[in-house]
Amino acid sequence: MKTQEAAAGIITDKNKKEFLLLKKKGAWTGWQFPQGKIDKGETPEQAIRREIEEETGIKDIIDIKRLPYKHDYWFMEKDEKIHKFLTFFIMSAEKTDNITVSKEHSDFKWCGYEEALKDLKYNKEIFEEAVKNHLR
Repeated sequence: MKTQEAAAGIITDKNKKEFLLLKKKGAWTGWQFPQGKIDKGETPEQAIRREIEEETGIKDIIDIKRLPYKHDYWFMEKDEKIHKFLTFFIMSAEKTDNITVSKEHSDFKWCGYEEALKDLKYNKEIFEEAVKNHLR
């Protein structure tokens, strides 16, 4: 068994009205937040900034705030059981249709709260709490 630390980012537009979701492809498909593992020597904030740039092309993140939520789950990778721990952030970015999705994703969308909540495959409760308690 192996553990893996990762970071996930809830991205709003500057007006805090819409959220950026990415459509995952691969072992499972569905809408999710940008996320990825924390590399050796990186802080969680450095990791989520890097992952967002890699997965969307967005470089200019503002108002980034680490959330007090952590989510963990198990998955299999190459016949190895992995326990993954996600640290969450909420932040803003310039809304753009000029997103370059990574090979891990097939699409992106900016959408309102209700649509994002309906379409998210995982972490709906964390999203609800983050918007309710930490979006200003």
